[in-house]
Amino acid sequence: MKIIKLVIWTVVLIFFTANAYSQPKFGLRQGAAVTTFSEKGDLLDNDQITWSYAASLFCDLSLTKSFVLQPEINYLRKGRNNETFELNTTNPTDYMVNYLQVPVLLQFRDARSMEKSGSYFFVNAGPYAAFALNNQTRPDNGVLISDANGTDWGATFGVGYQTPVFKQNIRFDLRYDMGLSQIANQPSDYRSKALSLTIGIVL
Repeated sequence: MKIIKLVIWTVVLIFFTANAYSQPKFGLRQGAAVTTFSEKGDLLDNDQITWSYAASLFCDLSLTKSFVLQPEINYLRKGRNNETFELNTTNPTDYMVNYLQVPVLLQFRDARSMEKSGSYFFVNAGPYAAFALNNQTRPDNGVLISDANGTDWGATFGVGYQTPVFKQNIRFDLRYDMGLSQIANQPSDYRSKALSLTIGIVL
C-alpha cells in the first residue's frame, strides 16, 4: 500500500512540476541491466552479476537550451548470483531485490547539434531513491531471508544519444547506478550497483 501511494504522489508531483515549465516532454524507456551487490566504493568489483529488465517513465523539463531536469519512475531488479556464505547456505543461490526507483537527473545536451539536425549527445547525473518492492531468491531452496530492505539511496551517472527516426525522437541511454545504502541479507559493506542500456521514445 505504501508503494502504491508513493507511485501516485510521484506521478502527481511530476505532473504539477511539468505544468510549471513550458512544453514538458514525457517519454518511455525499456532495456536491460546487469546488477550486483559488492563492496562499497569498489567500482571494479562487479562479479556475480544478475540480469534485469529495466523500464522507465520520464519527463524532460527544460531549464535552458542545454540543461534539462529529468525526473523519472523506474523499475529495476538488483541482485547477485551464486551466493553461499552471504545467505548462510551451502547451495549457490541468486538473491535479488525488485525496486521502484525514482531518480532526479540534471541533463546537459549539445544544443548546437540539436538545433542543426535534431540529433544530439547528452550526459546526465543525479540522486535517486529506490524503494524495495520485494525480495527474491532463485532457486527457491529454503534459504531464509528477511524483508528488511527499505530505501536504497544512491547516485546515477549516464551518457546518451537522441535522434529523430521517422519523425519520432528515439533516445539511447547508458547508465551506471551506485547505491549508497546497506542491503538487507548481505554483508554490511555491500551496496547495489547497476549498469543499464535502454532505448526510449519521446512522446
